Amino acid sequence: MPNDLELPPITVTAAETVVHDLERALEAHRTWLRRFMATLVCRTRPRPADLSERSHLKDEFGHWYYQDSNDYLRPHPDFVAVGRHHQEMHAASRRLAAIVADGGRITPARFRAFQRSIQRFRDRVGALIDEAQKLLRYTDPLTGISTRFAMLPKLEQERERMARSSEPCCVGMVDLDHFKAVNDTHGHNAGDVVLREVARYLLKNVRQYDQICRYGGEEFLMLLPGTDPSRAKYVLDRLRRGLKRRRIDIGNGKAISVSASFGIAALDPEQSVTVAIDHADQAMYAAKKAGRNRVRIWAGDDRQA
Repeated sequence: MPNDLELPPITVTAAETVVHDLERALEAHRTWLRRFMATLVCRTRPRPADLSERSHLKDEFGHWYYQDSNDYLRPHPDFVAVGRHHQEMHAASRRLAAIVADGGRITPARFRAFQRSIQRFRDRVGALIDEAQKLLRYTDPLTGISTRFAMLPKLEQERERMARSSEPCCVGMVDLDHFKAVNDTHGHNAGDVVLREVARYLLKNVRQYDQICRYGGEEFLMLLPGTDPSRAKYVLDRLRRGLKRRRIDIGNGKAISVSASFGIAALDPEQSVTVAIDHADQAMYAAKKAGRNRVRIWAGDDRQA
């Protein structure tokens, strides 16, 4: 969605609501259109609602748009455009309904104009749905940070940049230690709180151009441009120490601390990004085997520094 009005970015929860409500409202539009087309083809008497100047308010889509729609969407230009095209479509349908009611003949030009108004309306609604679905695909609904699907293209871009500039870049794999015990002892809601707080902590304590995603479960993947392995180890060790000191409020007057194991691997412009991710993962497991709550660098030949 355009951000001309400097609105805050749409949240995952809002996106889920948008997709659900728009798809339901769009299906109601299709139902209305099938019935209306039958009126035109069979030359039956149009319904009073189809002849009304307020016809755009009387169908189910109009009811959702003007009364029940997500308040977040209302100021957005794309949402405003949907309403405009919906109103124009009903104005065109109203003209056709009036011709049928008077026993007149609908010209091809008028019918084509009606079809174009339908297409413009559907295109705008489809754009809104695509926008929300893209957010759901690329944003983790629990933590609000990127998913691996969003991270992989960034890794590819960084690998290509490295090939041009020869600057270093590292990836880091972060895995919370004994996370199953958090869920088993305190419940899955507490586990969700921990994941959200860890994600927030990591984001707050890296550079603006560093990238973090939830890789899966209790794993996070980091992209550290312009950083060699030794510098990456310094950065991640700082994060490790800070995370261990942090007390996370899980509700009911309880606060817990968690630790994490970190693995680092250099991104190689001559190899697939998945190779670097796999190496960082191996280094992270080496940190686990060494006692957890530590950082390891993948050094090749099954050695981790």
